Amino acid sequence: MSDRHDYLALDWVRGEIQETLTQAQQALEAFVDTPDDATRMRFCQAHLHQVYGTLQMVEFYGAA
Repeated sequence: MSDRHDYLALDWVRGEIQETLTQAQQALEAFVDTPDDATRMRFCQAHLHQVYGTLQMVEFYGAA
């Protein structure tokens, strides 16, 4: 039952994680296009930090 609960929790946040990773990818690609704009890299870092925190919250430590 515990494993099922874990996957249900992940399923609950999966869409948000996917969207946040897409935003991180877009920020990283924007940084590659304009490497002088460090703000894009900070956006990428912030998005990845959000995904990390979400995975920690649903206790998926290995994925985090």
